[in-house]
Formats: sequence, C-alpha cells, structure tokens
Amino acid sequence: MGAHPSGAPDSESGRALLAAVARAHYLEGRSRVDIADELGVSRFKVARLLARATEQGIVTIQINDQGLPAPDLAGRLRAELGLDACRVVRSHGDGDSIRHHVGTAAAGLLSETLRPDEVLGVAWGRTLTATTSQLERLPRLSVVQLTGVIAGDISSSPIEVARQVFSHSGGDVHPIFAPLFVPDAKTAEGLRRHPDIRAVMTLFPRLTTAVLSVGSWDPPDSQMRGVLPDEDLARVVDGGVVADIAGILLTGSGAPVDPALQERCITISYEQLRAVPRVIAVAGGAAKANAVRVVARAGLITELVTDQTLALAVLGGPDA
Repeated sequence: MGAHPSGAPDSESGRALLAAVARAHYLEGRSRVDIADELGVSRFKVARLLARATEQGIVTIQINDQGLPAPDLAGRLRAELGLDACRVVRSHGDGDSIRHHVGTAAAGLLSETLRPDEVLGVAWGRTLTATTSQLERLPRLSVVQLTGVIAGDISSSPIEVARQVFSHSGGDVHPIFAPLFVPDAKTAEGLRRHPDIRAVMTLFPRLTTAVLSVGSWDPPDSQMRGVLPDEDLARVVDGGVVADIAGILLTGSGAPVDPALQERCITISYEQLRAVPRVIAVAGGAAKANAVRVVARAGLITELVTDQTLALAVLGGPDA
C-alpha cells in the first residue's frame, strides 16, 4: 500500500492514505484484517479510516436499485389508497426513466396475472406506451380500445397501445377509429351509433381488466390538457378539474367535472369504468400523487403500479 497511517487526515498524505485503504477494501476486496496487518495497526483503526474516507467524500456510495421492487412501500400505499394491490418500484432520474421502470413493472404484472380469454381494456398515455414496449408474453385474450384518439404523438395513441397488446396476445383486437372528443353531443351520438364503434362499445360491460394511465391537472401533467379547445379548457379548469383517466375529467372529490363535455367524448363512461372488476392504473412521478388519490377515492381503479416518488408523495413526504 506504500503508506503508513501517519499524518494529518486532511493533509495530502493523509487523504492519500484514506484513498489507498478504501481502494484496497472496496475495489480489491481485501479484508480489514489483511489491511491492518500490512499497516501494522488494528482492524478497528482500519474501520475508522474507512469511515473517515466516506465522511471526506473520498468514498461515495451509490445504490443501483433502479426498477427493483419496494414491497414495504407498496403495502403502505395499498392501505392508504384502499386498493386491492400496489406494485412500487425504485426509479430515479427524469420522466422518461420513471416511465420506463414503471412500464416495465406493469408489463411484468400483466404477463404474470392476465388469464386466457380475458377482455382487456386499454386507453392511451406515455406510461402505457412504455408498458406495451416491455411486454414479452400474454395469454390469448381480447383487447378493447376504451377511448377515441387525441391529437399528438401517434406512438402514445390508444390505437397503438391496443395494437401492441394484441401483437403479444394473438387474440382479438377491437379499435375505435374516432376522435376522443367532438364539437357537439349530436355528432358524438352519431359516432356511437356507427356499427363499428357501437360493436366496440358493447364490449365495455364485458371487460374483466383495464389498464390505464392517469393525468394530473394540478400540477399539470396530462396529455389531454394540451388538446382541449380553449373554451372547454377554461370551463373544466373553472370547474375544479384535478385528474383525468380514460378521457374522464374529475374534480378533487372524484366526481365528473363537466357532464356536457363527457357527452361529447367517445370513451368508456364513468359508471362503466367503476363496474370493471379490475382496473390497473400505471403512473409515476410525484406530480401525479393527488390525481392518483382522486381516481382511487372515486373507485375508478383497483390496483396501482408506480414508483417510489409518487408513493412517498401520497404517503406524505420524502421519509413517510
């Protein structure tokens, strides 16, 4: 090691010694006893040198737990939200990183728990896109698109999400080739009467599972917010919208914000979604904590796949 444990710890030679001891122990895998014998000191002295190396920033500790489950946190979150199940994973970094890890966990959950001949409903969202991109296997089942399409990234559209799930299941797929919302209720009713769209919507009461993303309006983290016409946007904001799920806009109490707007939407209804036996929300990031609380309070979801930042935000703080 070429250094004797002498010299002030903050001196250049002292810091060099700390680095040498740390390198021998952490990188070369040598025991404290071996290092102590070489230096002619006790193993307790070596332990103090290693602690000092950490205190002075010569040694830094990084835990690579990206994507790993946090079962204790999941159990507390499930109890807090009153859900049947929660899956929480560790994730750090930007929104894309969080969506990747949460989506991977959701894909694993679907592969593990879906059963043959289920009727699976899907909507849209960047986290759902991340989920479907990580799917590896699914049983044969029917895939039902639950909403019309919003403008924007086609890769995150409900048609693409449904297609991706279908490609892994080999069952039937039932798309809705229509916009999510239209200018008036008469046009919406006409679309609902179209034979192809009516055939899909008649499947809504037969859903056994749905997998959906959650949008937040306060703070804003919702694709739907960006595509509503200004007049509708102003009205729902004045009405107290805080969350959306499957094109359904909700107040803080979990009630629909604007029934007139919902009449203009081609989507599963509030009542139909509440009747689905299993609804899995897939969402990540602390910004969506309040929105997740709202959809859970409304009884619109039964399970949640998320990351630790959202879980901790729901539970009340960074050390909750």
